Amino acid sequence: MLDALSGAKLSVGPPYFNALFIPLMGLLMVVMAVGVLVRWKDTPVKWLVGMLMPVLLGSVALAVIAGFAYGDFNWAVLATFLLAAWVLLAGARDIVDKTRHKGLLKGLPTLTRSYWGMQIAHIGIAVCALGVVLSSQNSAERDLRLAPGESMDLAGYHFIFEGAKHFEGPNFTSDKGTVRVVRNGKEIAVLHPEKRLYTVQSSMMTEAGIDAGFTRDLYVALGEPLGDGAWAVRVHVKPFVRWIWFGGLLTGFGGLLAALDRRYRVKVKSRVREALGLSGAAV
Repeated sequence: MLDALSGAKLSVGPPYFNALFIPLMGLLMVVMAVGVLVRWKDTPVKWLVGMLMPVLLGSVALAVIAGFAYGDFNWAVLATFLLAAWVLLAGARDIVDKTRHKGLLKGLPTLTRSYWGMQIAHIGIAVCALGVVLSSQNSAERDLRLAPGESMDLAGYHFIFEGAKHFEGPNFTSDKGTVRVVRNGKEIAVLHPEKRLYTVQSSMMTEAGIDAGFTRDLYVALGEPLGDGAWAVRVHVKPFVRWIWFGGLLTGFGGLLAALDRRYRVKVKSRVREALGLSGAAV
C-alpha cells in the first residue's frame, strides 16, 4: 500500500511498522471516538459536533499536561497523548449521555455487558497505543565492553558490572553475570544475564537479566567474553513496554465481556429453537 501511494521502498522492520502503524492507529482512534457517540441511522451533525467539541478541547488540554509531566514534546508522543485522551474522554462523554435521565450512579448498573466490553476494549487500544509509541520513541540501548567493577550510564540508570561466574549444569555449562542497577544513588535491581551452552545439542542460549516495571523494563544481556574477565554487554531501557501487553489484555477482555452479553445468548437460543422447530416440522 505504501509503495502504491508514495513509491517508497521499505523493508519489513521498524521503518515499515513506524510508517504504517502510527497513521493507521491514529485514524482508527479518531474513528473509534466518533463511533462511540454516533446513533444508529439518526445522528444530527449539529448534535454530534456539540458532543465532540468538549471532548476535543479536553483532549488538547490533557495532551499538553501529559507532555509537561512526561517531559517529552516529540510530535509522535504528543499526538498519541492527544488521541488516547480523545478516545477516553469520548467514552466518558457517552457514559454521561446514556445515564443522563437516571443520573450517573443509578444509570451505570443499567448499562449492558456489551457496552462495558466496548468501553474496556477502547481503553485497551488507547493503552496499547501509548505503550507502542512511548516505547519506540524513548527506548535506549547501548553495547559496551565491561570488565568487573566497570559501569555505564543509560537513560538515567547506572549499571555496574560485577563480573561473570562459570557454572556446570546437568546438561549445560553457564556463564552468569551480575549487574547492579542504581538510580538516584539507590540500588533498585540486581540482574543476572546468562549464557548457556547445551552440550548435547551444542547450542548456545542467551538469557537476559530483566527487571520489569509498570513504566519501564530493564534488560541486560551478555555477549562474548573479551578476555581478562571482560564481556561484551548489551543494555536496554524500554519505557512503557508492558503497556502494550496490558492494553492487548484489556482489549481481549472487553471483547470477551461483550460476547457474554445476555442478549446475544438469548438470540442464539431462540435461533436454535426455531431451527429445531423447522426441522421437526419437516420431519
